[in-house]
This record gives sequence, structure tokens and C-alpha cells, in this order.
Amino acid sequence: MPDSTLLSGILGSAGAGTALIVVMLLTGVLSTKRFTDRVERDATYWKQAFEAEHAASAAKDTAIAVATQRADAAVEVAALTKELLEDLRRRTDEARTKTA
Repeated sequence: MPDSTLLSGILGSAGAGTALIVVMLLTGVLSTKRFTDRVERDATYWKQAFEAEHAASAAKDTAIAVATQRADAAVEVAALTKELLEDLRRRTDEARTKTA
């Protein structure tokens, strides 16, 4: 908050409208275009950062889903392979007992 003597000096030396605007600028009620532009740039930066993070998160979720599907398929193939090998062992054992 600006010093009260500064505010009273401005009020005494300027017109009422000008003094009001200056006081509003000094107290932060009004902001300059420069400040507003800086705030808008910051907002744009953070919005872009959020969107990039959101896109990366979506890509990660997609990659996890694909990896899960591949892992499920690998487990299914492994189970089928196990069944086939067990069937082959059973058949070879039966063939050995018939020939022996």
C-alpha cells in the first residue's frame, strides 16, 4: 500500500479524475496494460503446460492399455502352449508304453 502522504500529494496536485485514476493504479484496483499482458502471457504459458501434460498423460494411459492387452495375449499364448506341450508329453508317453 502506498504512503498516505504520497496519495494526499497526488490528490492535491492533480484533478479529481486524474487523481482517482492514479490512486486506483497505486492501490492495485486498476492495472496497467503491461501488467495485464504479463498476466495473460503467464496464463497462456500455464494453459499450454497443462495441455501438454494432459496429452502426455493420455499417451501414457494408451501405452499402458496396449501393454496390458499384449501381456494378456502373452498369458493366453503361454497357457495354450502349456496345454499343447502337456498333450504332446501325454502322447509321447503313450507311444513309449505301446512300444515297450
